[in-house]
Amino acid sequence: MTQLTIVQQNDTHGYIESHAEFFWKAGKPEYRQAGGYARIAHVVKEIKKNNRNVLFFDGGDFLHGTGPAVLTQGSSIIPLMNAMELDAAVPGNWDFAYGSDLVLQLQEHFTFPILALNLKNKDNNKYVFNPYIIKEIDSLRVGIIGLTSPHVQETMPPSFSDHLSFSLGVEELPAVIQKLKAEERADLIILVSHMGLPLDVKLASQIEGIDIILSGHSHDRLNRPIVQNGCVIIQSGASASFLGKLDVTVEEGKITNFTHELIPIYADQYEEDAEIKSMIDEALLPFRDPLSESIGTIRTPLHRMTLQEAPMDRLITDAYLAQTDADVSFSHGWRYGAPVLPGGVTMNDLYNIIPTNPELFILEMDGATLLSVLERNLEQVFASDPYQQKGGYILRSSNLMMAYKPYNPAGHRIQHIEIKGKALQDDRIYRVAGAGEQLFMKHANGRKMQGVHAHEVLKSYFASKGEIIVSDKPSIISI
Repeated sequence: MTQLTIVQQNDTHGYIESHAEFFWKAGKPEYRQAGGYARIAHVVKEIKKNNRNVLFFDGGDFLHGTGPAVLTQGSSIIPLMNAMELDAAVPGNWDFAYGSDLVLQLQEHFTFPILALNLKNKDNNKYVFNPYIIKEIDSLRVGIIGLTSPHVQETMPPSFSDHLSFSLGVEELPAVIQKLKAEERADLIILVSHMGLPLDVKLASQIEGIDIILSGHSHDRLNRPIVQNGCVIIQSGASASFLGKLDVTVEEGKITNFTHELIPIYADQYEEDAEIKSMIDEALLPFRDPLSESIGTIRTPLHRMTLQEAPMDRLITDAYLAQTDADVSFSHGWRYGAPVLPGGVTMNDLYNIIPTNPELFILEMDGATLLSVLERNLEQVFASDPYQQKGGYILRSSNLMMAYKPYNPAGHRIQHIEIKGKALQDDRIYRVAGAGEQLFMKHANGRKMQGVHAHEVLKSYFASKGEIIVSDKPSIISI
């Protein structure tokens, strides 16, 4: 009998310092300071003091999402992760943001293995990273397989996937699991995944032999593990605000007992590791002054914790409308972005709100085409087949009212839709404002670039308004 403790962080998105985090309390939002790598390092060290056999994994999306991460193309994050003594990690979809050339060289910079069974180099059909590793813990041999996001080629800008090919990994997994058990004599199989929780649950139902899935990508805060086909599945929030701790008892290659804890990394409950804190301070020193530039004042808490619409994105789309003469504006349904609390807004906050800083565009399209775009977005979010769930949240918008049924068939979810308070007309041409390569990808040729980027648009919006209150009137309604 062997006792094993598994610690998971996922979707940290460059949040190496503590920050405001959104929690539910008594049915209402509560904001508390939480997270950061220094506190995570302290908690993991305490876990290792009290447990003999510990494995620590990262579930992807660690290089992108904050100003310092983006402005250094992730290089400010790498030494910190190396110092945290991870056992392995998988790349997330945003870890491809700086281009495939960096991805192909990524393992050279890390002292722990990066794993991805479902990612290959198109030019030579070889794995970009090791598909799996074996770790010996006490008398236990643990096979650890990695899966990255399978839909990067379809949902992210082309530069993310140049020279790379992705798969679901479903066809490859059975043979690898068999090899790990028969040839490598693995007692336990752990899958570290950046597929998203719905995909991981379906995968566990189809593939025999996986004991544990450490799920990532969908930012789920699982207080209780999901057990599917004998596989224990956990996921642990986002933004370096949580750790997942799974304690398992293994006897003769079987998990006979397990306990789980989702640990919120509250700033007032946990110390910071001094070594990691010093490294963070040094890494952030060049950015302190430029990112502290004052932009304006917000009176509404900004967050992205709701599926249909959120105040952080309403701020963006309202600013796009104010900049243009568009009929309707859209922003991508991103999941990343820690809350911004009422008060002064800085450049650091702008990077948290929209780290990609995309260029604004105007796109003219008829109502029928716009309707099909919105139906396609709903399919990516609510597809009945989890393997086809490719997006984040519903597209964010201003000047759009939409009522939809999420569980209707693809292409038939929208029941009512209005632009600027009037019913959408199929043959009318609408001026659509948006920004970023991800948005309206299939209509890239029709974009008219405006020569101004999102940060400048938001700065101008704050300058014109003085202080901003974001409307909380519902516009996207599930019926």
